[in-house]
Amino acid sequence: MVSDFIHRMTRPAAEKKSEKRFFAEDLPKSVKYFVQRNFPGRSIAFVHKKSSLKGALFVVILNDGILIEFKENGNWEKIDCKMGAVPATMVPCNVATFMKDYYPRVPIVKIEKTDNGYETTLSNFVSLKFNMTENVA
Repeated sequence: MVSDFIHRMTRPAAEKKSEKRFFAEDLPKSVKYFVQRNFPGRSIAFVHKKSSLKGALFVVILNDGILIEFKENGNWEKIDCKMGAVPATMVPCNVATFMKDYYPRVPIVKIEKTDNGYETTLSNFVSLKFNMTENVA
């Protein structure tokens, strides 16, 4: 029911030339497995595929609003949990250590892979960038 509503409300946006509407069953198995493993109890509410300069991306929105972008090969590019914490398994070790040392009670709510490393947003709206060696840039 929710996914039908989202589909009707977002249909014009999903029909842009660079975007194509998909269904959860159209996703690569690795993407479906990633969602099941890292976001248990949640389901895929909306999927579309968009083209970008980096190539095609699958944009997956879960039933609680979490947004995850995947490359066509199934690797995640961005996880936006809104105000919830990004799963610890998605945070590189050095980034997690830095967070434990300097922001022990502030969860990462968004993480994005960049050409130079990672960019994170914390629940207190602080943005941190980490280089390829996962040090604060």
